[in-house]
Amino acid sequence: MPVLPLRVLLLRHAHAAWALPGTRDFDRPLDQRGRDEVERLAATMSVNAFTPGLVYCSTAKRCVETLDLLIARLGISPTVEHTGALYSETHETYLELIESDRARESGSIMIVGHNPMIEDTALSLLQRDNKADEGALGSGFPTAGLFIADCGTDSDAATSGRTRFMGLLSPLDA
Repeated sequence: MPVLPLRVLLLRHAHAAWALPGTRDFDRPLDQRGRDEVERLAATMSVNAFTPGLVYCSTAKRCVETLDLLIARLGISPTVEHTGALYSETHETYLELIESDRARESGSIMIVGHNPMIEDTALSLLQRDNKADEGALGSGFPTAGLFIADCGTDSDAATSGRTRFMGLLSPLDA
């Protein structure tokens, strides 16, 4: 089976409500601003045909809600795997998912996660793109921000200098 290029979509969860007393950070739901952000992002993704074949999503409530709203709005049905590691581990875990055979076979992987891991993953990919610089993220990674990069055809393209920055979508721009 030939190895194809891989599109990487890194999505930071949409804006969430502050935790109420006695509520864990993990259980924070989206607020109205977050739901509006997902609507705007979905419209932009639809117009640009940014659709993942495989999605890894944090099990935190705000990530699950972000993904559920996005999938419903886009009318797509990618393969979805929820994992608590995206909440508690470092960006190295995110990179491992990007470099996996499963991601490569999907052709397009989306990771729905948290800062600082999403931003650190994006910066790691940018450092490996000779034509991009860290200024591409501007003043940070916004809630419901979508980082897009294309990797080469080698299975380790994400970590071997063959990642190309395609853009950062912000719901503020949509």
